[in-house]
Amino acid sequence: MLESEDKTTALLVKLNRLTSLDKIVWQVTDPPRTLARGTDDVIPFFMYATHKGKHFGLFQQRYQSYDGEHERFYWSEQVVLAILDYDGRVLWETSSYSSALADLFETARRKVANVDGLIEDLLGDDEEEI
Repeated sequence: MLESEDKTTALLVKLNRLTSLDKIVWQVTDPPRTLARGTDDVIPFFMYATHKGKHFGLFQQRYQSYDGEHERFYWSEQVVLAILDYDGRVLWETSSYSSALADLFETARRKVANVDGLIEDLLGDDEEEI
């Protein structure tokens, strides 16, 4: 049986694969208010998708940390995958840095920006000019 961390990695890899195959379609939207309410966190980029009745949020989260040695605050950033309920409340989340989470975020971001379509369109223009 897989350990909890292994199960999380397997979930991230599966979501990434489904995203790359367009079986999960992410949309850029405003984050639910519940994510940053009561904090100084900033969520500059939030994507949302539904798959098999589950609601997922995938986002960048910027937050302040304190450096006690230098007595100052500084900004840190992490990528978070969350399972949300219908009201946008976080039921579960993972933000531990892993290549699987970074890959999912990059794949989803690339899909919502339609980078591959843009590249094909621009390369097609070059062929027409020849």
